Amino acid sequence: MTQQEIKEMAKRVVGDGGTPNKWFVTTGPYYRSNVSNPDWEFELMDGYSEKDVYTYGPFDTYEDAVDCYEAETLYADSGVCQAFIEDRKCGTVREKWLTKKVVVEYEEDEVDHSKIFY
Repeated sequence: MTQQEIKEMAKRVVGDGGTPNKWFVTTGPYYRSNVSNPDWEFELMDGYSEKDVYTYGPFDTYEDAVDCYEAETLYADSGVCQAFIEDRKCGTVREKWLTKKVVVEYEEDEVDHSKIFY
């Protein structure tokens, strides 16, 4: 199946409650930010688009989907900031993501003007 066919199939069947159950693993360039959005909605990583979302599957077993999911390493520089497993019965069943956090860091600085005076 092509990527487009897999995405279309996932759109049709995820959460429809049908049988047999199928699982899909999706990765994308979306991250959560605890600074700019207190509701924890996903934001698109700069330089990426919806075209950078990739869906794997369909998987016949949950175990196969988990193997694919766990093989995905989240890394902002590669645009893989989110991964999740969805199935036909209930939709999203497992999810991981990167969270953008702003950390305040203090460093010691010094200017020495003593050579001007001594």
